[in-house]
Amino acid sequence: MTGPAPIPVPVDVVELVLGLLRPLLAARPEPVLSGIKVGTETGHGQHGGPPSLPWLRLTEEGHTWRWPAMQRVVLRLTCWHRTEHDAKAAASLALALLCSLRGTRGLLDAEPIVGPIAAPDPHTRKPLATATVAVRVRTPARP
Repeated sequence: MTGPAPIPVPVDVVELVLGLLRPLLAARPEPVLSGIKVGTETGHGQHGGPPSLPWLRLTEEGHTWRWPAMQRVVLRLTCWHRTEHDAKAAASLALALLCSLRGTRGLLDAEPIVGPIAAPDPHTRKPLATATVAVRVRTPARP
């Protein structure tokens, strides 16, 4: 007896990008990336700031899926750092690394949409920079 036919199942693109970016950022020589943590959360304190600096947060802003083979996800990269210049530089490097990846673990391509733009965090007053990027990923089939 044969099993069920394979069907395309969307992947968690944020988790995929986290898995790609963490080692790439850690391997870079730029001092602005020294000690950077990459995650999907910020702090849970009164003002919700990052638990440490520098901190890069990825969040999903939008998601479309073209059946059966491709997902397009808009991600926001938000980087808190010690200065606005450092936040923008770190966000720029993360964006550049992400946009340079092609054909890695199903990631087809990434294209910048906005940013990086630096400004103080309105809640914590810590320096931050933000950028958005559209990531296209091949949807794998699973049995």
